[in-house]
Amino acid sequence: MNTECSLCGSPLTSMDTLLGENKLSDGGILCNKCLNKATNINKDLVSDLANYNIVQIRNMVLNGVAEQEMAIETEEFQTIQIAQPRIVETPSQSIQFTYTPDAPSRLDEIKDQIVATGAKLSLFVNSEVEELVNVLDENEKLIAIAEGKYLYNNLEGIVVSTEKRIIFIDKKFFGGVFENEFPLHKVSSVQHDTSLMSSTLKVYTPGFTAEFKLYIKSAAKNFYDAVKDYIGRSEDQIRLQQMQAKIQQQPIVQQPHPAQSNSEHKEAPAVIFDQLEKLGKLREIGVLTEEEFAEQKKKLLAKL
Repeated sequence: MNTECSLCGSPLTSMDTLLGENKLSDGGILCNKCLNKATNINKDLVSDLANYNIVQIRNMVLNGVAEQEMAIETEEFQTIQIAQPRIVETPSQSIQFTYTPDAPSRLDEIKDQIVATGAKLSLFVNSEVEELVNVLDENEKLIAIAEGKYLYNNLEGIVVSTEKRIIFIDKKFFGGVFENEFPLHKVSSVQHDTSLMSSTLKVYTPGFTAEFKLYIKSAAKNFYDAVKDYIGRSEDQIRLQQMQAKIQQQPIVQQPHPAQSNSEHKEAPAVIFDQLEKLGKLREIGVLTEEEFAEQKKKLLAKL
């Protein structure tokens, strides 16, 4: 049985589950506070909540909060609202905004990656999530995220990981952003621990240990599972590791010469030497042992 709110992650009370009316189609349950926020945005949820899942509720709430913030920012101007596009008039000029829901933005991609991790985030870190657009590189993929406190300075925000770095972000209420990052090739290890209501994540680097208190009990373990294969490895090492997997998993496709259709197929020398060079690089960085290198080399030379 679920014991945490599917939207904000806070522990459910008996009042949240008493009547069973807070349950979603995917089995998740909302606390009364989150249910009130969602129904204030969409009144239909009062009678139709059981037909919505947590992803739909999260997107609905995030979009609703963004619209409220935009309304506050433009409050000082006289506005004329049309269905679409929306026109905002100022004393000196007229500015037109268009909205195209079918064109995914970078923020949409990041939110999809967050959903794919299965992480539970509260509404309090919406601004940090939106700041990821400015923090992550264009093709940088998010693989882990959690909400919590950075114990080094007691700031609260989100800790995220991509395939190359771990980042903590706290966006100030009145502007300004605190950001601290730990490149994964400099991280010696990551440890996790679980307490009654929360969890702890420790990131070890030379001369410094970053410690985070995460507000979801399972968050630290999930974060560790997502990043453990990237710890201590540079981007080049990760690419070489992927290359090694392809060499071991995919058979070499041989194109027989018509005159040799009934004899053993041979590989072109240029192809063999190229693969030998790749194997040498894997041995140099420690991905392959001497024994593994010798075995792969013998197999390749047999194809000459």
